[in-house]
Amino acid sequence: MSDRTALMFDGSFDGLLTAIFEAYTQRPMPAEIIEPDSQQHLGMVYRNVRTDAAKAARVRRGIRTQMGGEAYDNAWKAFLSQHPERGTFIYRYVRLGFQIKQQLVRSLTDERVITVNKLASLVAREASHLLQFVRLGETETGVYYSEITPTYPVLPLIMPHFVHRLNTQAFVIYDKTHKQAGLYNGRQWVLTDADNAQPPAYTAEERQYRQLWKTFYDTVAITERINPKLRQQFMPKKYWRNMVEMTETPTAHPALGE
Repeated sequence: MSDRTALMFDGSFDGLLTAIFEAYTQRPMPAEIIEPDSQQHLGMVYRNVRTDAAKAARVRRGIRTQMGGEAYDNAWKAFLSQHPERGTFIYRYVRLGFQIKQQLVRSLTDERVITVNKLASLVAREASHLLQFVRLGETETGVYYSEITPTYPVLPLIMPHFVHRLNTQAFVIYDKTHKQAGLYNGRQWVLTDADNAQPPAYTAEERQYRQLWKTFYDTVAITERINPKLRQQFMPKKYWRNMVEMTETPTAHPALGE
């Protein structure tokens, strides 16, 4: 193996951690860790790495124990950015971390740390916004439902918040952008692929509540003080399509047969 070698993982986080583990078994270590659909370069030798849960767990544990939980969270969030070079960025970040240990998160002038922190920040910001802007509604099945259209696949980051908030109430949050659903049955939650998911209809009472909330929101607005730029600063327009108060009608979803 030479420094013109790259490892290729399957696109999962465990796959990336497995590739990082494999990188440490080679001398010299590979230059990059990429995904199958990444751009390949002339003269580079590519080797596929099969995901191994045990090896991924060892790297995960090593990051947490040697670099700290914050470093692990940064790597995980940077992975959720879906940046085409995320594998290599996180690989270089982790390599530095194994060298300087707990100093990693304080090395704010190192380009490897800056890059991962920037990606992690973008993902964390979107997750924070969605904690404020997700609108769950009661459906005829008794399950609460919300649809979101985020830039990044942040369901793993926001689900624990709503599990804690709703306690024993079953709910579904559907990420329409990434065709993924977070399901909670009142005891535990899971993520699942959900292509072309069709949400159940809202109850009549839920539709009434939405009408009341929309009416209230419109009524309390002071026309002379409306500031579109300020509103978009605190409530980005990209989230309006899924917010009751910003929709044209209180029914909010044409697929519900309203």
